[in-house]
Amino acid sequence: MSDTPIYVTPQDLQPHPRIVIRNFIKELLKVNTDIGGRWYTSRPHPIFLDELPCGLVYFTDETEDHEQTAPRSYKRSLNLTTEVLHRMKSERENAIDDFLDSRAFEVEQTLFADKFLGMPGIVEDVIFIRTQPATIEDEGDTDIASIRLFWNIIYRSDAFNQNKLDEFLRFINTININGEGTQNIVDNVTIREE
Repeated sequence: MSDTPIYVTPQDLQPHPRIVIRNFIKELLKVNTDIGGRWYTSRPHPIFLDELPCGLVYFTDETEDHEQTAPRSYKRSLNLTTEVLHRMKSERENAIDDFLDSRAFEVEQTLFADKFLGMPGIVEDVIFIRTQPATIEDEGDTDIASIRLFWNIIYRSDAFNQNKLDEFLRFINTININGEGTQNIVDNVTIREE
């Protein structure tokens, strides 16, 4: 075993705001759309036909705008997608399009209801970007369709976790695991002199 110590710093942090935002939007859509509990966030496996109709909430990318503040703060712009998928066999013309547009309207009304999405401490604004219909082929069938609504969610995050401590006091709790497997607890306090 190496004699080089391994440092582990436990962190008691909140989840990333993206996790909070995705999950909160999913829960909002579950109770405000006609597909109920069949909303998923970033599903790791494909959607099966018997699960349709269903909705997905996921993000594609995010940009950060560094603001000249101390401590540093970032204005983040999260590009989020809500997608409804459905397969419908109907003799009525435009049946699947009408279904998807109705669900899209429910999604829009839900996210337009509050510019903070019910999270004023996290979200600053919700901006609707565009709608994109899509047709999905399934072994030659083209009666599976989706409608994607693209959103821009604006929120802020600090570059450094302040943990509600005084601005001039930084406290770090470090567990030092040395090569022999023993642990030493080390508390470091830094007082800024600026």
